[in-house]
Amino acid sequence: MKRDFASRLLFPLCGMLALTVTSCNKTAKDQPSRHRFIHNNDGSDALLNRWFGGHPAHKADIDRYVDMVAETSKGRTQVTTFMMCSGSDFIYYPSSKYGRYFGDDKNGTMPYADSATKKVWQLGGQSVRNLEAEGTDVIKASLERAKMHGMEAFITYRVNDLHFADSSSGNPATFPDFWIEHPEYWTGDSTQGWHSAQALDFSYPEVRQHKLNLIKEQLEKYDMIDGYELDFMRFIVLFKSGEGKEKAPLITDMVREVKRTIDSLSEVRGHKILLAVRVPVTVKGALEKGLDVKQWAKEGLIDFITIGVHWRGDTGIPVAKFRKDFGYDDIPLYASIDDGGYLPREFYSDGMYRGMASHILGQGADGVYLFNYYFGEISDRKIAGIPLLEEGGQVTRARTPELLNELGSLETLKGRNKIYCMSDGVTDAYRALGIAPLPAAVSNGRETVLPLFIADDTQETVPQEMILFLRTDRPAKFWLEVNGTEVTEQKPEYVKLYNRDRGMRDGEQMYAFILPAGSIRKGDNMIRMVDKTLDNYFVVQRVEVALKYGDVETNGYF
Repeated sequence: MKRDFASRLLFPLCGMLALTVTSCNKTAKDQPSRHRFIHNNDGSDALLNRWFGGHPAHKADIDRYVDMVAETSKGRTQVTTFMMCSGSDFIYYPSSKYGRYFGDDKNGTMPYADSATKKVWQLGGQSVRNLEAEGTDVIKASLERAKMHGMEAFITYRVNDLHFADSSSGNPATFPDFWIEHPEYWTGDSTQGWHSAQALDFSYPEVRQHKLNLIKEQLEKYDMIDGYELDFMRFIVLFKSGEGKEKAPLITDMVREVKRTIDSLSEVRGHKILLAVRVPVTVKGALEKGLDVKQWAKEGLIDFITIGVHWRGDTGIPVAKFRKDFGYDDIPLYASIDDGGYLPREFYSDGMYRGMASHILGQGADGVYLFNYYFGEISDRKIAGIPLLEEGGQVTRARTPELLNELGSLETLKGRNKIYCMSDGVTDAYRALGIAPLPAAVSNGRETVLPLFIADDTQETVPQEMILFLRTDRPAKFWLEVNGTEVTEQKPEYVKLYNRDRGMRDGEQMYAFILPAGSIRKGDNMIRMVDKTLDNYFVVQRVEVALKYGDVETNGYF
């Protein structure tokens, strides 16, 4: 299906947009317009200067961070697009007409609940003031630096951030002004998740206008931008439960208004400004939350779309299904890898990142989007690309910048050690509809079949070893087949070697099986399990396949 372009204005471009991911300033990479490797920075970590000592940030610190995204010890990264968050109702720049900046406690007149919160917020506020004294702010400084490196420069705006929606915390300094002054605009619905009862309800025109005021202010303020993203996933609460589909036209009106502003500024500035959105992983789920993505596409309101989840990432985003259900093949589609892991802060390993990126690209996405890809744990050692290893010596969860040299392309992921992970069903934050085959019960001699997508062609690039990891809620006995091939050989020692016992709960059991050569194919793989006991059941919690292509020194850590 194609969009109706009759109602769209055309703007002068420096070159054919269909050939390059550029505005008037060509990127050094000259990537095709559909392909992007997107790096999203949430802004607060930059203002808190977590990589470079934790002192109040200056422009030089922001420059150093962007430099790490652009260049590593392995050379230029694959990142095409740098997104800097502008905040939500807390703004990352001073002198906004519509809200206080992050860390502004009005000269100490607004109280904090505790000294730790006060220390963090005052640090952020001092960073904002330092940058202001240097004639810049975190958005301007980072995006200008990104463009210097040849990357696209985007602002990403969190449409309804709920980090600060807790009136019971006793932290008035951390409450956004509009939010605390208007409790009558809160949803009052606690059923959707953390702080959802205090989320601003977009049913109210005052809420929508407040958000539009902030968005327009930012669009007008930053004339270097190539695009603007509406991030609906941070956080995906816009209405009371069950009202999203009925009230979706209200959000569509907002998107229209943002598009009109962008088109007007594009004409004035002489180059096209793109409008992007980040939405749930299913078309139906997006509509249920109030986001009619098909209508936006039909009207030509959006230039590209990213699907993702809230915080605890989905290890197997259904890219192919979204593409089919969406129906607009001419709109580039991306999928995000979010931080959080299976359990809160059970961070992904290098191999899991490679597996997730391969899954996204192999299912037909035009590129990968990294959300909250923080570099290690505030450690110069990790930032320098020297990873700390988990137990066993095969696995690192350091999230070094060097992965930015390979996650953006199936070609650079080819032959790299990786782990494919089935969606485990923990990612439905705020009741956004997703698709996950796990957890799955196996019981009473009946078969359970679980699909796992593999992007690698293991016939063309043959792994040295393929390992299937299964986690169950209790010790279990079962028959196991993969694509009709019986699997029997176990390697219990691999559980620790590959750090797959990370985050195990009491009673859970982890199994490691060696998969026979040729048993894994490119595309969907069917894992068949049958309970041997015939009078009991167990629950499969996780399913992972590790492809080992060689030594970690040359083929990458798992």
